[in-house]
Amino acid sequence: MGFALAALLAGAVGCTSGSGDAGKTSDSTTAGTKGAQPAVADKACANGTYTWINIEKPTRLLGVSDVETLGKGGGTLKHKVRRLATVRIAVQAGSGAPAAKAILTSLGEKTGVTDVDSDVGAFTKVGGTGPELNDGSSAPHGAGRFVQYAAVRVVEADFRYTCPGGRTAIGHAESWTVSIDGLLECATRTGNATAREAARLSCGADSVAAKAA
Repeated sequence: MGFALAALLAGAVGCTSGSGDAGKTSDSTTAGTKGAQPAVADKACANGTYTWINIEKPTRLLGVSDVETLGKGGGTLKHKVRRLATVRIAVQAGSGAPAAKAILTSLGEKTGVTDVDSDVGAFTKVGGTGPELNDGSSAPHGAGRFVQYAAVRVVEADFRYTCPGGRTAIGHAESWTVSIDGLLECATRTGNATAREAARLSCGADSVAAKAA
């Protein structure tokens, strides 16, 4: 979320008329932010229109394992993936915005992820975090220095909610869609940017896997 949007959030003006789900008092100013106090918000108008901008779908690395060396014939990897980061389903919005779940539903519909990659209920579960790290171990069939990693595909964007009378509320929403479990070999080049990031952390920045293909 850009500086200009963050600054505007404090002074955003929302609608004060309407009813139904969109007309519920906004719980989205700090929704999904752990420990944050809810702000007193105006009521969102019904039948408003969303405009989504700055839509991004990055893949974020959540964890990596230490390097594990296997000899000829491979074997089962025993090192667990350790968590480096997490993601949180959250909405930040100015006064007069709809409920956070309604905002996330609109984001899912706009990007198409709730039709293809994700369950709607999971995508809109405010305060939910990213996937649990896979405790299972991979079993490569060849020799090498191996690293397991976990990542997640995130969807985030800025929005403007415009009421029929022209008044607006603005904000930022974020959720996730697909969990990713990966395996790399330190001496093998990869075209996957997330795998290269994992390789830099575990294999080392000078490893073959850490360098662009």
